[in-house]
Amino acid sequence: MLDSVHDDKNMAIHQCRMLIASPHHMAVRVIEESYDDEADRSFSKIIYKEQKNKDEVKAKKPLPQKKQGTATPVKKKKKKKDEFSRNLIIMVLSVGGIGLGLLALVAVLIAKLG
Repeated sequence: MLDSVHDDKNMAIHQCRMLIASPHHMAVRVIEESYDDEADRSFSKIIYKEQKNKDEVKAKKPLPQKKQGTATPVKKKKKKKDEFSRNLIIMVLSVGGIGLGLLALVAVLIAKLG
């Protein structure tokens, strides 16, 4: 996964250290890319890499095993009764805002063209 691109090597390594400190990343690398005009080729090399120790990485809890013959009831997400009215209000306000904007634009054009 590519997170960011930097022109400065020190800034890239700093960003890398900040990413590895977060709980969302297990390993990071800084790759330097260079382009040779004469050979018309690009080259890349790893200039920094870091990986969290296995002790630091929290192991995921295994999923509980289901017993055979028992079914777990699935709860359906209830739709809110006012969802329709909420969407209707948002649509009316949006269309009204666009209408007012167009009306203001027409008024400005009329005033300029006189």
